[in-house]
Order: sequence, then structure tokens, then C-alpha cells
Amino acid sequence: MIENELDALELPREGDRYRIEERQGRLVAIEKRREMADPDAKVFVARMCENIPGDVGIALDNIGAGEIITPGALVAIKVNLCGGVEGVPSSFSDMLVVEGVIDKALELGARPFVCEANMRSFTVNRHLLAARGLYPLLVRKGVEFVNLSDLEGVDFYPLGWSRPMHLTRALLHPDVKIVSVPALKHHWECGVTLAEKNMYGAISERQKSVFHRGGAIDETVAAAARATTPAISLLAHRQVGGGLGPHFCVPVDFGYIVASDNVLAADRIGCDFMGTDWKAVKHLQINCGGREIPFQKVDGSVEIDALTRQRVARTALSRRRVWTWRALLYPQYFVPHKTQYRQWPRLEAVGSYINWLFFQTRGDPWPSTWYPPYVPARARD
Repeated sequence: MIENELDALELPREGDRYRIEERQGRLVAIEKRREMADPDAKVFVARMCENIPGDVGIALDNIGAGEIITPGALVAIKVNLCGGVEGVPSSFSDMLVVEGVIDKALELGARPFVCEANMRSFTVNRHLLAARGLYPLLVRKGVEFVNLSDLEGVDFYPLGWSRPMHLTRALLHPDVKIVSVPALKHHWECGVTLAEKNMYGAISERQKSVFHRGGAIDETVAAAARATTPAISLLAHRQVGGGLGPHFCVPVDFGYIVASDNVLAADRIGCDFMGTDWKAVKHLQINCGGREIPFQKVDGSVEIDALTRQRVARTALSRRRVWTWRALLYPQYFVPHKTQYRQWPRLEAVGSYINWLFFQTRGDPWPSTWYPPYVPARARD
């Protein structure tokens, strides 16, 4: 099993993101200062057409995936499975996009696996994989799922932190290439969920509410993205989850693929089509140091049409609303951890009902029929 191979990987004593030190009789990883922006960062933007997995593969080719993912390489496809509610496809990673990444990795001779960690409310097991629609895909492709919380971990100390975050050791290894495939959502605490925010879900410790309690959620998201930096970031979905994400989403037809070899560049473009001021996204500002984020669009890229951008932007959260919701949600992080992950899954149907009653009806139906090239339903009317 691939879990055994991942656990057997020995971290080098020093890498580009960390150095190993001994503290209180055990080995820990200490973050090294580095520049995350890349002046040569590539971004490719394409429409989803009839063959979405194939379109994803073409987008990956355009940013040089063949130079990043080499034959035999372990490829960790980090998806978003826990940050939403059942029955709302826009609140999770798009499975056709995930299929495209798997196909391209296999074509390049790599060994892909799909991964996610337990969250404070959910345990990622076979039942959850089936509920999110991932399990059939894994069976068809013969690809394994890895629960990051079950692998060997290491305490990672971000710069200036006195307490660590617990990360899966394999994700720090230079031989493991990470592809971040998030759901595209507005977020009631962080503004948006894009490629960086998706890596917060790679923190293997379940009790992530400790980071919320300390008011350090933005700093934690930024640190997780620095520690487990994706080699490829893929912002692609048939729908955007607008409004009060990550859980309550107004689905808005999207149908574009944004691929990049730099996570900051991907999120910079992502903020534009999400209708969010990238300078107001704190975790992005932390990692770019408040400076402009350089990138170059690859020839053949398209522009995201104005109507789609306007429709998504209408559901975006203002900075004032983000801070309001952050204050309103704060008490929930003091609910006992065991109560959260034992009881909340039983109540997920309530969350689904609320979403369908108050949010789903304000948006677009799930696009089960795809028009090549795709045109949002409201634009066809």
C-alpha cells in the first residue's frame, strides 16, 4: 500500500522549506525563510468544454506539468472533502477535475494518490468518500485514497511560532509533488477558499479549532501553504460556491480552469474571478509580503467572461461581513472536540436542508448537462 511507502520516506535534515532540529528529545521541523513569489510563474486559463478531464490535462500541459511531475514520482492530489455539506457539489472539489489530474499523472508515468485529512467535524472514511462522490472514481482509476491524519507526522514550527502544527511528514518530502485541487468558495472567515486555503486541510491534527480560538486562522492558513506548498495549483470547477462558504453556498455556474505552477499566482487570479480584493485576503498578503504577485499568462489563455465574473462577484463577502461572521462563529470553536466529530456528521442532513432552503434556490442548478463550450444556464435564458 502507498501509505507504507509514504511513511517510509525519510525527511532530509534540511530542505528548502525547513530544517530538522531536536527539541525536548524529539525531532521537529523548523521553517526556513524563503520567497514564495516567482517572477517566472505561469498561469493558463481555459474554458471547460465537452471533455472536462481532457481539458484539465491540456491546461496542465500548458504550465509544464511534464517537467514538474516526472515518471515514478509520488503525486499527492489534495482535495477538499470536509469543508461543505452533503448534497451541495459546489462545496467540494469537482470530481471531473480530480479525474483530469489523475489521468495526466498516470499519463506522465507518475503514481498519484488522492488525499485529505480529518477535520474537526469529519473523519475521512469510506462512507465519506462515497457521500462526496470520490469513491467510484478511485475504483475506476485504480488509485488509492490516503487519509493524511493516519500517516506519520512531524511537528512543524512556522517562523515566530511557539507552538507547532502537526503535518504529515511525507508532504514535506521533496520527492512528493502536491497538486492542490480546492473547491472554489467564498469563506466566512478568510474571504475565499482557493489553493492556499485548501492546504489548511492538510494539517493532520483533527483539533484545528485551536487555531481559530487563538484568532490565528489567517496566519495558520498561510503557514500551512508555506509548509506544504503545492507544485501545481488548479482552480477549476463547474460551479463556484458563493456567499457564506465553506458550508452554505449559493451555486454559481463557472466552467473555467485556472492552472498555475505557483500557488500565489493562482490565488491572485482566483481572487479576481471570485470578486474578492486580493489585498484584503490576509493569508495571501502574509505570504506575498504585501507586494505585487508576478505571473505571466501562457499563450492561448482565455479571459473569464464578464457575465460570469459579475454573477460570482455578487455573492462575494465584504471584509466587514467576514469580520462580522468571524465574531458570530467564534463560540463554536469551544465545543468539545469529541462532540464535534461524533455528533456533527449525524446533523449534516440539517445543514444540507438549510442550504437547499435558503441558498441553493438563489443560485444555479447543478449542471448535469454540459454544453460545449459551456455557457451558464442564466446566460442561455
